Amino acid sequence: MCSGSCQHAQYEDLQHAVKKQSLCTPYRMKIVAGTLRVFLMVMVWITIGASTSSQITESLVFVIVDAENSAPDAHNMAASLTSQAAQLDVPVVIYNASREWPDVGSWTYFAMLDRLDSKHGNSKSWIVFVGKHTSVRMANLLQVLHTKESSQLVFMGRGLQDQEETIIHHFAHVDPKQPFLYPDVRAGMILSGPLITRLAKKWVDLKTKAAREINIDASHEFASFVKSAGIELTTDPAFCVKDEEHCAIIYSPPTKCGKAVDVNKIHFAIKSWHQNHNKRLPILYGTWLKQVTNYAIYSDVEDSSYGTVSLGVPNTEQGHCGKTVAIIKHASQMEGLHWLFIADDDTLLSIRELSELLACHDHTQPVALGERYGYAAAFPHGYDYITGGGGMVFSKPLVEMLASPGVCECPSNDTPDDMFLGICLRILGVPITHSSAFHQARPMDYPVGRLEGEWPVSFHKFWMVDPYLVFSHWLQPRPSTHPTDEL
Repeated sequence: MCSGSCQHAQYEDLQHAVKKQSLCTPYRMKIVAGTLRVFLMVMVWITIGASTSSQITESLVFVIVDAENSAPDAHNMAASLTSQAAQLDVPVVIYNASREWPDVGSWTYFAMLDRLDSKHGNSKSWIVFVGKHTSVRMANLLQVLHTKESSQLVFMGRGLQDQEETIIHHFAHVDPKQPFLYPDVRAGMILSGPLITRLAKKWVDLKTKAAREINIDASHEFASFVKSAGIELTTDPAFCVKDEEHCAIIYSPPTKCGKAVDVNKIHFAIKSWHQNHNKRLPILYGTWLKQVTNYAIYSDVEDSSYGTVSLGVPNTEQGHCGKTVAIIKHASQMEGLHWLFIADDDTLLSIRELSELLACHDHTQPVALGERYGYAAAFPHGYDYITGGGGMVFSKPLVEMLASPGVCECPSNDTPDDMFLGICLRILGVPITHSSAFHQARPMDYPVGRLEGEWPVSFHKFWMVDPYLVFSHWLQPRPSTHPTDEL
């Protein structure tokens, strides 16, 4: 995909394309109705024991982040928090971020600062950010918070640190002598009320610059912002990705959602071009393509040596929107298809993990799944998108929606495909379901701690790695231990 300044330069073209995508489609009324429903939702305030508890002087404010398309998960978490708070006689406020603030990218955290500050800033409050797959032991959490002062500037979480400069963090400088710690937000993070106030004021000064930023890793970008305000992360073992007795907040992704999806119901579409055939396709045939039959390699030419397919779209040096949308339109005509997986020809994939993950999603509904990035995601003019290298997954109903005439027509063949699809999804009112199991980069581009706690679905790039080793170590069927346990 296009990156860096190239992405910034092409933003105006994409915005022009938004205007050209007519909302006078069969989905317009559905989108408008859905928008009205969102804005008519009543803010969920759940305050428990505030008038009866004489011992608790601080309030806990839980913000459930990233709960789009996950209503049962968010509801179950809210119910659990409500029950625990009642038993402990603790005043609690619970927000479902995607419902409370649907007009902005709450997953960046920036967009919530003003709203949280207006209600809880400069107060004796702890703002606890958790994800849709997080569990909380409130008694343990209170023990952790008892050692801190909510009147101070506090920033807590499970600390991660980069070992070297990496593309996923905009090649931010790494100093081994003074490591920069940022939170593993899968395990939650906590900010005090006064810190929220300081950050909200600072955010006002940075909005102009941030309004044109690419959002890649919200945890690193938010922690960098907090550090610029003079506060660094305090790490605590109570923030966990592996459940232990002392844990207060635990990342608990579903391991099973019933029977894994039939791999034959997934069409695997690989984007390639003739100069990559000899270099990359043998690697794919020697790794994950051996495990599937319902696939096609879409190239600019038909090559009998590798069985490539041409849809009549010429190759472009960047963007590849024409080729990707042609694949989507081609897949919309396939019978018996439940899911479409689109990957680059240097994407490595775990078939087992993908099929088990898809069992957690409804293929009869519009679903867009992958690793979410954003362009100015914290602003009304911005949008989210699935970064293509880690793989993009679309349910058949969504494929048909995207393939409908006039809904998602590329401005040019070399328009950034993943970003433009993000615009199309926004027009259709379909949120992106983020999964941290998809990876746009290589394993070494992530801190070891970030790869703990779940099984990866994909990695991307063959540059300066042995792709066969990456595949065998990270993406083969699960051994008895997690890959990082063996490093």
